[in-house]
Amino acid sequence: MIAKVSIKGQMVIPEAIREQARIKAGDEVEVGFANGLVVLRKRRPLTPARVRTLLRAGSDLTDLTEADEAVVTRAVQRVRRRFKQPATLARA
Repeated sequence: MIAKVSIKGQMVIPEAIREQARIKAGDEVEVGFANGLVVLRKRRPLTPARVRTLLRAGSDLTDLTEADEAVVTRAVQRVRRRFKQPATLARA
C-alpha cells in the first residue's frame, strides 16, 4: 500500500493497516527509524501488570561479562566509524 506524505509531513495510515494494528482514532503511535525503514507501532500504556511482565522477563537474562562488554563496545565502534565515512565509501 502507498500513502502520500503531505507538505506538513502528515499521512493517512490505510484503513486495512489500521484494522490489522487495531489503531483507532485517539491512539498514540510510536515512530522510529531502523535500517532504512520508518517503523510505526501502536503505543501500549505502561500498566502495573506490564511492568511486572517486563521485570520478570529481565530477570531471566544472564549477566554481562567483561568479554561481552568488549564485544559490544567493538560493535558500536564499527558502526560509528561506518557512519562517519562519506556516503560513497560507506556503500562500498
